Amino acid sequence: MSEIIILAQVQLNELDRLMADDYTAEATQRLATVDGAQGMSVWRNVRQPNAVLIAYEYRDIQAAEKGLVALTGIRLLAETQTADFQPADVLRVRVVGRHGPSLVKSPKNSYLSMSVRVADPGYGPDLTEEIERIFTELEFIPGHVGSVFGPNDSLDEEIVGIVMWDSYQAFQSSLPPGHAPYEVRLFDRVH
Repeated sequence: MSEIIILAQVQLNELDRLMADDYTAEATQRLATVDGAQGMSVWRNVRQPNAVLIAYEYRDIQAAEKGLVALTGIRLLAETQTADFQPADVLRVRVVGRHGPSLVKSPKNSYLSMSVRVADPGYGPDLTEEIERIFTELEFIPGHVGSVFGPNDSLDEEIVGIVMWDSYQAFQSSLPPGHAPYEVRLFDRVH
């Protein structure tokens, strides 16, 4: 069985910001009762401070499903969002590679860079191998904390790659000269 990470990207309005700490505390308590739940971490998009990434980590798919049930009673941030905000964007990632600590065990002042790349039909495994090679090279950059990657659980051609950094400068040094051929989003840890 593969480890599962559920990534929820949410746009917060001012009311949500006030409730975010309460949600995080209650979600953390509920996940602590779920066998196989490894925890959650909250990250803020560096370029869009109202955009938040919540990462829920589980031992396997069964634990992820139990975690979802445990979280259903909590008032969701999306329930209070105004009409001008987009609904949460949720990805369930089947982890196939990891180096270093889990997201929840990363340092509190760390950064997370994330890319979502899509391969042509049938070429998901090839893209996964390419990302594994890239991430192996990134381990040699000073400030690299760890990485995790894998396909979207419902689409093998969509590969999510996450790298943790100990500073913004370490992240910057990882970028290729010019523009990356795909989008890389940067988040800093808030919980």
